[in-house]
This record gives sequence, C-alpha cells and structure tokens, in this order.
Amino acid sequence: MRWVTATNLQQWADTLQARTSFPALVADLIRATAANISDIRFPNGDKGQVRGFDGVLDATGMPTYVPDGRSIWEFGVTEGAAGKAASDYEKRTRQVDEAARKETTFVFVSPRTWDNPTVKLPDWVQAKREQGAWKDVKYIDGAMLEDWLSTCPAVAARWARYELRLMPSAGARSIDEFWEEFSNRFSPALVEEVLLAGRESQGEELLRGLNEGTARLAYAADSPDEVLAFAVAAIRRAEPSVRFFLEARTLIVDTEDAARALVGKSGLIFLPRGQARGIAGLLSQYGPTVVSAGADEKRSNHVLLNRPHSSALGKAFVAMGFTEEEGYDIARRCGRSLAVLARQRPSGTAERPEWMDSAEPLLPALLAGAWVSSGNADQAVLCTLAKCAEYEVVEAPLRKLAKLKDPPVDHVGDVWTMRSSVDAFVHLGHLIGPEHLRQFSAAATRVFSYIPPAPKEDELFRPLAERQDAHSNWLREGMMTMLLHMAVLHEQADFTVQGTTPQEFVNGIVRGLPGLSGDYRLLASLQDNLALLAEAAPIPFLEALERLLEGDAAAIKPIFEEQKGFLTPRTYYVGLLWALETLAWDPALLLRSAMCLARLTAIDPGGSLSNRPINSLRAIFLSWSPNTGAHAKQRTAVLAHIVRAVPAIAWPLLTKLLPRSHDTSSPTATPKFREFGAAEREALTFGVVWESQAAVVRLALEHVGQEPGRWETLIGAMSEFPPETLDSMLSALDSVLAEVTSDIRFPIWDALRKEANRHRAFADTDWALRPEALARVDAVIEKFKPDDQLLQSAWLFDDWMPTVPGVAADAEDPMAPVDAARSDALRAIVASSGVQGLVDLAKRVKQPHSLAMSVQTLQLPREQLAKLLRSTVETGDGLDIVSTTIIAEGFMRFGDSFAGDVQDTVAALDVEPRRTARLLTGLDENMHTWRVVSSFGRDVNEAYWAQKHSYSIKGSTEELLFAIESYASRGRPIAAIEAAVRRLKEVTSDVLLRLLDSAIPEINASQGRGGTMTAYYLEQVFDELETRGDVAPEELAKREFAYLPFFGRRKKPLTLHRLMAERAGLFMEAICAVFKAANAEAREVSENERRLAVAAYDLLEGLRLVPGQAGNDIDEKVLLQWCYEVRDLAKTVDRVDVTDGRIGHLLAHAPASSVDGAWPHQAVRSAIESIASDKLENGLAIERFNMRGVYGKGIGEGGDQERELAKQARNWADTTQDFPRTSAMLMRIAEGWMRDAERADVDAAKQSLRS
Repeated sequence: MRWVTATNLQQWADTLQARTSFPALVADLIRATAANISDIRFPNGDKGQVRGFDGVLDATGMPTYVPDGRSIWEFGVTEGAAGKAASDYEKRTRQVDEAARKETTFVFVSPRTWDNPTVKLPDWVQAKREQGAWKDVKYIDGAMLEDWLSTCPAVAARWARYELRLMPSAGARSIDEFWEEFSNRFSPALVEEVLLAGRESQGEELLRGLNEGTARLAYAADSPDEVLAFAVAAIRRAEPSVRFFLEARTLIVDTEDAARALVGKSGLIFLPRGQARGIAGLLSQYGPTVVSAGADEKRSNHVLLNRPHSSALGKAFVAMGFTEEEGYDIARRCGRSLAVLARQRPSGTAERPEWMDSAEPLLPALLAGAWVSSGNADQAVLCTLAKCAEYEVVEAPLRKLAKLKDPPVDHVGDVWTMRSSVDAFVHLGHLIGPEHLRQFSAAATRVFSYIPPAPKEDELFRPLAERQDAHSNWLREGMMTMLLHMAVLHEQADFTVQGTTPQEFVNGIVRGLPGLSGDYRLLASLQDNLALLAEAAPIPFLEALERLLEGDAAAIKPIFEEQKGFLTPRTYYVGLLWALETLAWDPALLLRSAMCLARLTAIDPGGSLSNRPINSLRAIFLSWSPNTGAHAKQRTAVLAHIVRAVPAIAWPLLTKLLPRSHDTSSPTATPKFREFGAAEREALTFGVVWESQAAVVRLALEHVGQEPGRWETLIGAMSEFPPETLDSMLSALDSVLAEVTSDIRFPIWDALRKEANRHRAFADTDWALRPEALARVDAVIEKFKPDDQLLQSAWLFDDWMPTVPGVAADAEDPMAPVDAARSDALRAIVASSGVQGLVDLAKRVKQPHSLAMSVQTLQLPREQLAKLLRSTVETGDGLDIVSTTIIAEGFMRFGDSFAGDVQDTVAALDVEPRRTARLLTGLDENMHTWRVVSSFGRDVNEAYWAQKHSYSIKGSTEELLFAIESYASRGRPIAAIEAAVRRLKEVTSDVLLRLLDSAIPEINASQGRGGTMTAYYLEQVFDELETRGDVAPEELAKREFAYLPFFGRRKKPLTLHRLMAERAGLFMEAICAVFKAANAEAREVSENERRLAVAAYDLLEGLRLVPGQAGNDIDEKVLLQWCYEVRDLAKTVDRVDVTDGRIGHLLAHAPASSVDGAWPHQAVRSAIESIASDKLENGLAIERFNMRGVYGKGIGEGGDQERELAKQARNWADTTQDFPRTSAMLMRIAEGWMRDAERADVDAAKQSLRS
C-alpha cells in the first residue's frame, strides 16, 4: 500500500517545511525499520540547520535502507541534490579520519528522484564504493523513499496526513488520526489521562508487551474502540523515546481488505478495528497485535481493563479543563463509562443507546437502582417492582443486557447496579407509569421503614449484611437515589406523576414512612442514606426531625450512644449531620437546618469522634470558608438567631468561629444533584470575610459576660479582630474590669497582660498587634494594674517559659532573661514580705517547681532557707515539690548540718514518715544520701525505698548492689532491675535470677501495667543471662516461660525455643498443655490449667526456629529425627493430627534454599516427602497465608498483590518438582492466593460501583 509516492515527495521538497522536517521523516522510517538502535541523532525543525552531520545512527542493520553498525547521514532537499551529495561526500571524507571511516557507512538521502542523464544512480554509488574511503556508501532518492514508506505504512499514513497533507488510502490510519477522531466525539475533547485513569499499571504492561514484540495482546472493555483508545493513549503518554518508536510502527487497521494487504509486512504493530478484527489472528503472526473485545462479545483470555474509581476519573477530567469537584461529579453521573459520557457530553448528536429497545425489563432495575441478588429481601423487592412471582423473571433479561457494548447495568459478583442511574432515568423516565409508581411507593416504604430487630441473646451471631430479612445497603441507596432523580431530574427525563408533581410524590413517600418523626432507630438504620433522603425531600425530612427535637428531645437523644467497634466506636448520628449539612447549602433551608444542628448540639453528650453537630455548625458559618449558599448578611442573621434561641451552645459555637491567624476547615456534605443557591452565590471578598468576622465578635461580646475564662478566650484571639471590633472589645473590657471584684478582675487582667507581652516580644511578626493598637491595650493594663506585688509577679511562674519582653527570637540562651526576671521578682518579694512572701507566691502560681528553682539564685542564708522550708512544709503537701528542692539546695550548700534543720522541721510539724521520705527523694543517689535518710529512722527509710523513683545508679558497684538489695527487700524487684539495667555486667547471675523470680508477683499484682519499658528492661536481663556460662539453659528457659507475655514482639529466639527445637519431649509437653487428646471428652479446665494453656500456646506461636537450623541452613538429619520423635510421642498421647499441624506451622518459618533460591529449604522438602502427612502440609499452608500479616491496599487495587504471591508460589512449585508433595502443596498455596485475588477483584469492582 502506497500512501506517499515519489511525485508527492518531489512536490513536497519544494516547500520550506521540507528543509526542516525531512530529517524527522527519515528518523521515523529508521525507527520503524531498524532493530536495536543504540544511538540516533537526527536534528530537525529549528535544530535542522545546525553544524555537523545531518544525522548519526548506530543500529543493527535492516536491508535495504538501514546500514549495519555506525553510519552518518546527509540530506539534500533542494534541487541539485546530486551535486550536494558529491560535495558532502568529499567534505566528510576530509573531515573524518580513515580509521573511523572504515567502520562507518556514508548515507545521502533526498526526497527528489535522481535525475542526472549523464550518470546513473547505481553507477554513482558504485564509483564511490570503489574508492574504499568508507565502509559503505548509500544514496536514497525519492523513488527509493516511496518504496521504504510502503514498507512502513504507520509512518507513511501519519506523514501523508499531517506533514504532506495527503489523504491516506482507505482502511488504515495512524494512531494520531484515530485519536483525533475518537477524542473529538466528546465535548470538550477527551484527553489521554481519561483512558489511563485507574489503568496505569495496565498501560505499562501493554507498552512492555509492544516493546518486547508480544504477538497477541488481548484486552476487553465496554467497547472495542475503548480498548484501542486505551492502547493509543498509553503510547501517546509514554516516554518520548518509547512513544516515537511505537508511533512509527503502529497502524490502526479499519477494513478487512487493508488487513489482508498488510499480511506479510514485518516490523509493524497492528490495532485492528471493525471488520479487520476478524483477521487479528493472522496479523499477529507478523507483528504485535492488540486484540480488542467489547462487553457484548465472547472473550478468550482477554485482560479486562479496570473501570476507574470516580475519584481517579474525576482527577483525569481536570486535564479537560474541569475542576476536580466538577470532574468527580461528571465521573459519578456517567457511571465511569465512556459510552455514557459520549451521550452526556457529545460533540455532536448523541447516539441513542441500543438498550432502549429493551426498556420494559429495565424499569424494575431502574427503580431499584442496585441490589444484591443473593438476598431474599432484595429479591422480594425486585419482584414487587416487576409485579412477578419469580425473581428469575427479573434477572434473566438483565443478563443479556449486561453483555451489550454499552450495557445499562453492571453485574459484579452478586451485586447488580445501574451503570449510570442518571443516564438511564433520563432515557427511561418517561416510561414510568402509575402502576410502576404504586409498586415503587409500596416497596420504598417497606425498604426505608425497616428497623432491624435487636438480636436475642441465644441467637447465632450474623453480620447485618448477611441477614436474609434485611435489605442490602445497595438497594437502600439505589432506591433513595431514584427518589432523588424523580424529585430533581424529572424535567430532563420527561417524568410526570398523574394528579401531582414529582416532588410532591416523593414528599408523600417520605412523609408516609412510619417512625420517621418518632423513632430515632429509623434514622439510625437509614444513616448511610439520610443525606440522599434529605436532598430528595427536604421539607418532610426537616418536619420529622423538628418533631423529634421538640421539648427535651428525649426521643432522639439515644442516637448519640456509642457502641464498641473493632477499631473505632460505632455511632449512628453522623448520617444525620451529613443530611443537615447538605440542606444547609440551600439559603431557604439554612435557618431550619442550623436550628436542628443547634438543638442536636445542645443534647450532644460528646464522644470519641470529632464529627459533632457543633463542628458542622462551625463549618457552615466559618467566615472565610462558609459551607452554605447563603450570602453573608443572611448567614449573620441566622447565626444570631440560633445563638439566642439556643443559648446553651452560643459561647462554644462563637469561640469556634472567632478569627484565627492560622485556621483549618473541612468541607461539609454537599448536594448530589440539587444546586442550592448556586445561581446567586456571593463572591467571598476580603470585605465580606471581615464583616462576617466582625459580626461573630459582636455576638461574642454579647455573650461573654463577666466570666474570666471567656474573656481569656477573646483576649487570645483579639489580634485577628477587625480594628473597630478590637476597640469595641477593649471598651467592653474596661467596663467589666471596673465592675467586677478583684478575684474576677485579676485573671482577666493577667490574661490581657500576658497577651500584650507576647505581642511585644514578637512585634515583627505578621500576627502581632500594631504599636497603636498595643498602646490601647497597655492603657487598660495600666489602669487596672493590681497593687499586690505577688499578683504582679505570679505570671512569671505560670508557664515553663513565660513571654518576657526583650527576648530576641535568635538569642543563644532565651531562658536567661526569664531567669533574670524571676530572680528580680523574688528579691523584691523577699525585700518587702520576707520568705513568707515566697510561700504565699508559691501557693498562687501554676508551676511552683519553677519558683523553687529560682529561689536557689537568691542564695538565702541558712536560717532563712530553714525558715522557708518550715513554712512550705507547714503549708501542706501541695508545696512538697518546693520543699524537696529547698532540701536539696540546703544539703548542697550547707552539707550534713542542714539535716538537723530538716529533722527539726519534721519533728516540729509531726510530718508522717511517708511524706518525710518523699521530701528526701530530691537528694543525690549515693551512699551518703542513703545514710542521711536512714538517720531519720526506720519508718522513713522504709518509706523512702518503697516509693522513690528507680533512677539509674551512677556510683560505685557497692552503691549499685546496695540499691538493688534495698529495692528488692521492699518488694520492688522491677525497680531494682530498672536501676541496674545499664550496668547488668556488674551484677551476679544469682542476683539477676532472684530478681526475675521475685518480680513475677509484683507484675501480677500490677495487672500488667508495667508498660513497654518494663518489657525492655526484662529483655535486657534475659539477653545478659544468655551470654553467661554459669546459667544452665534449663534455668533460663524456666523463667522465659514465666515471662512469655513480655516477649510478644521479640525477634530473637528464646532459649526455651532453642530447647524445644532440640528436645521433642519439651515440644510435646506444650502441645499437650494446649490441645486435648483426639478421643478425649471435653471437660471444664481449672484456672491454672487455662493459664498454662495460654502460656503454652504463646510459646508455640512464638517458635520460629526450625530443628537443625543454623542461620539460613538446616541439618536435614537433625530435622527428620526431631520430626519422627515428636510424631512418635504424639501417637502415645493421642494427638497425631494436631501435632502434624503444629509441625507444619513451624516448618512454614523455614528459610529458603541457598542453592536454588526457592522456598522451602531442601531439608524441609525432604521432611514433607518423608512424613507424607496431609495435616502437616495443611498446617504449613495455613501458616504461610497467616504470615502475610497486616497489609494495605490502594483504592480499587484488586488482587494484584495476591497474584504476585501466587506467581511466587508457582515459581517455587516449578523449582521443586523433584519433590512432588512439596510442589503440589505449593501449587495449592498458589491456587489459594488466586482465589483470594479473585475475591479482591470482586470486592474492588463492587467498591468501584459505589465510587
């Protein structure tokens, strides 16, 4: 087939375009012809006139036109090409050294046909070759290019259409031509991302197959054209080098004649379409062929193209100029189907779907929307809608419709759903008559009013989805969506209802739901679909909810109750919030929706979920991101109304709405189809935001009253207030401070002063108050400054690092000014009030420890320090942290002489021993301190060791051992271990074993509250003991058994595990402790037996070391001997089957072979063959599945992970064919993974139907 002739090339050569584009044509021909191209450089376009060779190529040659190895290419487009060829030949011969020329072919190419009457082209070429200057010489003229192009029809078709502007011959096209036609069926034109959405990995697999020359690449989608469009999109979005290579070879073949003409052409990639698909098998003999199939065709090993999730498809639509939100909406409405999209967004007249000819059997499916065919309740509803007795009557015609190219329904597993309920309703809505509506009304009332009965105590557990008397969520959502279509899309569908309007028909169904206005359980049962119900019938929904909220709202309060869930609590009110959020978008419904949310907020008891009614209100009214279509003035009016009508929520809501310098918000639920207030949506300008914020502040000032906590909130937010509202706040604050008593005035004044200090310290930030505003704040602070020195200083000790003016953000020691300010304040207090002033201040501040540390900077004389100690101790244990610090300072500065002062204080105030001991815990951990403590008497010494924290001992070994014994003798072996954990090598094995033994009662008494650090300390002890030769393995193993619960996350094998892998009897003891004999009667077990069984089971589960294993190798003889011994013992105790299962469980953890890389190790393979136990192999297979552990999947991922695991198991089975039982077992494992993959595919497909 010749799309381009030599004459066409001759004419094209006269154009300016040819001079710059001709190298690209030659490059395309080379890519379509040559194999193994290692280097290609053919500058064209703007780069076509640069210096150097016109082209450089290094490739495996393909006769006749591509030379083997390295070649340089020169081009001549203008007239006189023969002369330029001779000139270029001479020039390049001079420039290139002889050695390089001997390895290089010189090629000259011209689009003009050789026309030299004196010298024939073959003679010119032969003469140059005889000179021997180059490895070879070639001249390719227009006539030869015509022939070359005929062997590369994909290149010829594309260049004929887009460069030479020629119409190609009928029956075959380039992929560019196909894409231009296909993409422009849509408005706006489709982009490649849409075809690849959710199919990225399949696109990569296709490109890999095309590059590797796979003969048959079979794919199926809704239509064959979608398959071809997918293939073309994958090529067009490939890396440039891959794209250019594939584009040059790929051809769309439309007709059978064209396909037959291409038979025998090598080096091409075929995408047969229409009639040509019948020749696909023949074409695949000569080049990679994409075999396409539609939904209505039989498929033979076709890969089904993934149907993308709406979220992925919505993102792809962004490239077509839509927002992501618009894209998601388009994806959802078209059912993720390109066929439906072409009808909804056609560039011309949309095609009538062929399923319109089977409209009648579709109507029950349309009214149901979706259902589960395995559910009796769902089947009954479909029979009601179809007015038939047998469900098969409903489903039989749908199975045929599901196989159409453009099917109206999807069938995944046991789920049926309309592909695009919008598309179907628009086309079929006019066929819905009175009888259909009567049946639908009855069915909808039955489905929506169903409340699952509470299960009985003796009833077998079944998830709700598996109960045959419950309708599926698919059906509920499907019928609820149909209600919404009737209410909103009736004009587009020409849907009418006799004697009333579609909206009133829908309202009547919702109003008629028994229990909607009186039983919260109905709302709970509908919670997943309440937003759809509310959008379909807003007024009846709000009427029902308002009745439930009347009075004390006792009828709806239980909806907030939380039930325990697997990971998170289970609640039933969230759907109600989504419904009200949806309705709040309608300006006309904002007040009623907000009032319902306000009343729900008032009765909300709170809970573990952050999704609360008050947060819905915040999102709706947030000044900078309102989630409603109402304009600012309306929002403000509604907000003012609800805070006055429901005062209990006023302050909590207003504080959430106060302006902040950094804020976040989450979008609320939005309408699915209604466009509430979209036409008059207000532009959100800065002015609108500022006015809304000012309104919130004004409302807050109305509700702040004289409560210090509320004023602190306002003061903390005042920097973000609009200027006029800041003045209003300061004026109101001035009035309040003038009226209230001092105990109320001080916390408000203190909050204002702290905030002013913060702004002054960070004056150069964007959020700080400007100097003029700060001056107004300072005026209020100065006006109400307290006279009390303590009140003026307390703030310095309320925070760990209070904001002190003058602290530079980049200061080397930011605490230095704080410490200085604290010291200055304390000196002033001591000067005016003595040490009692320090005590009074300590009683006021929030961090008395900071005060105690600052007291040290005063260097008080011993007498004053002792007096201060006595006063703080006398004040009560609330200042013990201060007293402890004073005692530590006293001993540090005055030595043991200060002990007398402490003893005098304790004696004079009759301090009980336990408190006295606590006051001494601030002293250093050493022998000297412990002697001082003992001097306070036996009771104090006992209390000291019984309650002090077990800090790591840093002194001598003698001090370490003394501390260990002191803790242990007071029943605190865990504390002894904690104190010694960093110095275990200094502690004898006998002591460590004794600590482990004595720690068990302590741990049991604490009911396992030791935490992860205790487990870490114990593990360190066991690790240390494992290294010691004076500890018998049996002794260590006995203690490991006692501490098994602490080794749940330990990776390193226990000594006990090693013993079990060596001693068959020990392994069998664990089996007997857990499992009863096969023929024994079940009996009640004692508590000790139960605990032993739990511990033994944990031991068996933790056993990962295979007998005979050393690293990644296993001694086959040792393994087999151990297995035989265990199985012999199992026979004697009647536990053969369970023992074989546990042996298999253990062997599942064996390493892979170091010889062939396959799993399991050869020793395990031999054991499997030798033992020949189905129970063993079953136990092994089960554990291999369980070893996968927790895993994650992406949205719509399907069974790809499981297929990889199956592939791995099959490869192992192939490698281990010399071990037939092992190989067969691995194949069963592979089959199990494939079953899981198929289930995951179905689950993903079902999930996609909901997206």
